[in-house]
Amino acid sequence: MRILHTADLHLGKRLGKATRLIEQCDVVKEIADIADEKDVDVILIAGDIFDAAVPPSEAERVFYKSMLTFAERGRAVIALAGNHDDEKRLCAAKPLADLQGIVLAGELDYTAFLSEGFGDTIPPASLFEVADAAEFLKKQRVKLIGRYGGITVVKGEERVNIALVPYPSEARILRWATDRGIAPDYTKEFVDRVRTVIDEACSIFDDNYNILCTHLFLTKSNAEALGGLVALPIDILPSKADYVALGHVHKRYAVSKTPLAVYPGSPLQYAYDETRDKSVTVVDTVSRSVTPVPLTSGKKLTEAQAGSFDGCMQKLDFYSGDYVRLLYSGEPLAKDETAAIKAHPAFNDFVITASSTRASKTISRANLSDDEIFNMYYKHRRGVEPSAELKAAFKMLMERGNDETD
Repeated sequence: MRILHTADLHLGKRLGKATRLIEQCDVVKEIADIADEKDVDVILIAGDIFDAAVPPSEAERVFYKSMLTFAERGRAVIALAGNHDDEKRLCAAKPLADLQGIVLAGELDYTAFLSEGFGDTIPPASLFEVADAAEFLKKQRVKLIGRYGGITVVKGEERVNIALVPYPSEARILRWATDRGIAPDYTKEFVDRVRTVIDEACSIFDDNYNILCTHLFLTKSNAEALGGLVALPIDILPSKADYVALGHVHKRYAVSKTPLAVYPGSPLQYAYDETRDKSVTVVDTVSRSVTPVPLTSGKKLTEAQAGSFDGCMQKLDFYSGDYVRLLYSGEPLAKDETAAIKAHPAFNDFVITASSTRASKTISRANLSDDEIFNMYYKHRRGVEPSAELKAAFKMLMERGNDETD
């Protein structure tokens, strides 16, 4: 069985005044083409489907069309709720999605997959009977079995267990416990309550190929947070997992080798200091290979330094196919010059940086951490604070360096 792993679509996300929906449609089509080329059976989206809990209607339309595009060759599609998603809103179309092999994963219990618990059958039983004869069910290449904790995918004699743990916020952990009639144990630390949730979901694991799909910020050392998520240690991952499909970090990164836990990165570049190289990951459960496949869709985000009006226009012309943030260090611009820069199709942002001739204040670094020194250096050179993504990438790089010197 082949499984394509991606995450962090962030449908509806904007870059300043620029919408990214057209690019998001393009990258969805590219991912679907990769799934065809690689003969993929399951597409796994590990959270942050939307950029906001209440996304614009245009983003929801892109989502529905994307799921249908992914599923149109009889593939199973699993879309997991991340920290940006309202799980109830994400799962509102569940009765229709179930019928087409699309799992909208906002909870822990999937035993009711292909049914609803509202007393009366919704939609009517007659519609299920019609759906049973529909062409899209005839071409299904896999069978999905809902269980508490996740989904078992069956293809011929092969079975793959996929434990599904949406981003475990405090509110979600409380609701999951309440739904099972269990009082949450607040004497435990948050990390231990998350560990309990993961262990419960992974109880579906057996001697077949086992995958945990979740949306977490994992680190090998102490960290504060990334995008509002508390850093969790990698030892919360289950040892029986053959592969851990992660979401949240926007760069491709294997945070653990045993078990193999991978962030595929976002399919588009969403911040100027994010990596420009984007990919999805294809997992082959027979050969047990994990292969990144590059993506080419979407505009690049480029920072360009300039010290004059002419320099600004030259940089905008040179990077005419990108979204450009100008880092300006020259004399103040005239009103008509500023208007001309902002009217350029490639222009997206303008940051006035400190003049290189301006005296800088000497600050002792003796009592500063590596993170604080990095933040100071970045702000001095760029004139802006580094993003949470770049801070996380720096921390990961430092961790790798420490691992190599230990």
